[in-house]
Amino acid sequence: MGRTKPRRKRAAPERDESSALLPAGGRPRASGLGVAAQFSGATAATVAASLIVFGLILYRILAGILSDEIDATGVQAVRALAAVDANCWEPFHETALEGKGAKARDEGGLGQVTLEKEQKAQYEKRSALNRRRLRELVEASGTKLLDVVILDAAMKKVINGDSAISFEQTTSRSFAEVLIQEGAYLANAGTDKQRRTQARIYAADVKDQDGKVAAKAVVALSAEKIGESLSRVLMSMLLLTFVFLGIGVLVSWLLAQRITRPIQQLAEDIETVAAGDLEHRTHAHSSDEVGVLARTFDRMTQSLLGLQDMQKQQAAQAHQIEVAREVQAALLPEKLPAVPGFECGAAARPAGKIAGDFYDVSDMAGGAKLVAVVSASGGGVPGAIVVTMARSLLKALAGAETSPAELLRRMNRLLAPDLRRGMYVSALLVRVEPAGGRLVVANAGHTPLLRVKVGAAAAEPFHGDGIALGFDKGPIFDRTIKDKELELPVGERVLLCTRALFDIKDASGKELGEAAAHRLFAQVAARAAGDFVNATLAAIEHHRAGTEAVDDVTFLTLRRGGGGTA
Repeated sequence: MGRTKPRRKRAAPERDESSALLPAGGRPRASGLGVAAQFSGATAATVAASLIVFGLILYRILAGILSDEIDATGVQAVRALAAVDANCWEPFHETALEGKGAKARDEGGLGQVTLEKEQKAQYEKRSALNRRRLRELVEASGTKLLDVVILDAAMKKVINGDSAISFEQTTSRSFAEVLIQEGAYLANAGTDKQRRTQARIYAADVKDQDGKVAAKAVVALSAEKIGESLSRVLMSMLLLTFVFLGIGVLVSWLLAQRITRPIQQLAEDIETVAAGDLEHRTHAHSSDEVGVLARTFDRMTQSLLGLQDMQKQQAAQAHQIEVAREVQAALLPEKLPAVPGFECGAAARPAGKIAGDFYDVSDMAGGAKLVAVVSASGGGVPGAIVVTMARSLLKALAGAETSPAELLRRMNRLLAPDLRRGMYVSALLVRVEPAGGRLVVANAGHTPLLRVKVGAAAAEPFHGDGIALGFDKGPIFDRTIKDKELELPVGERVLLCTRALFDIKDASGKELGEAAAHRLFAQVAARAAGDFVNATLAAIEHHRAGTEAVDDVTFLTLRRGGGGTA
């Protein structure tokens, strides 16, 4: 990354308390361990931890393998010893000969004793040969044979062997009917030449011809091979750990230096931009993360160049929207004109600063009053513009018309050609006769007029047939829009509202719904117009329970029996 233009000379900044923390020249300096050192240390620690964990796992696996090997040798050896002795040891061991010899002397059968001694000598020769073969079998696996004895079934008296095995047991387990004991084998026990050797004892049953346990075959094997092998492995692992640790530190340090060099250059670029030189350019010469960061920072710098203009534009737009809101609010009547024979009340709650709805009371030809609620599709500025156009047409044309339906036809002919695709305006117009309770209703795709009879449990919709303004430029709209008459007795109320009033949602997303709204209107229908409006708004806010408004809510109500506006 490089800079394409020299830095500008800047006036020295005013000194504040934070400048005392900066070194000479005002440029902040890093303190503590640098990124390279931290990266190297983290890499070294990771390598060391990985090698240690790997070494421990390898150590345990190797220890298990060596243990299994010596156990396999010991089990094989003691089984071989037990199998041989099972067929030949019992008739010739010393205890049996002594007993038979005493019996022979008592009976005068010295010849029998001599015969048995010869057989014993032959057995001893075979026993020595078996022991030698056993030693060769054990030592062929690399394990040292320490001792071999045959004990009685209680393992207390030596039947065949030099002496009893001196052994200090630490652990004991069984495998394949062979008792395995771990501990220390004591050579020359009880003398000055006593020596301890880590060993394992393997004991197996020796059975006679009837399958009964007649003795125990015992083999002692040295376990020092395991310790020696594990010590060599441990030393090798330690050596490799230090070697790879050194290599890891060196490589990570070189890599960290390579990584931090462009970061340092980027830091200088950031310092230049932070000082106010927004025309400074930062170039990236790589496609890695640092290169992406450099390009991103350069785009940010270029974006900052237009930030002040953007802020001015946003401020101007906000001012224009505020002016539009004030203008639109001024279009709504501060006080509804009097409608002879009726109480009249209205309310508008826009979801945003600019609404897409309006209500009005205008004069029609013949002295009648026109009550209207109009809503444009969409919201925001487009909806406000369209609904303002509709209001202007309504106010300009209403004085020359006696029919709400004909008024809507004329409005559609003028408005539809100027609406883009997808935009439309719904309107509900009610002509109120100067005398009596006769209403003439025309509905152009709007929410139906709601009528609340005296004592009714819920409001009733009074449906119309028309489509919204803007959907069709003339023929279809003209055929569908019609006037409908409604006689409103004294005490009854009608309500003109937008669909959004029924779509208000609570915190769980549940809508208020038409049925609940109709019941609400009936409950407060007997109140004065102002109280009716306040009660309706309070019910809306209670259901909303603090959730954000999504659509504009606008409604106007008439109740026959009063003499003016509430």
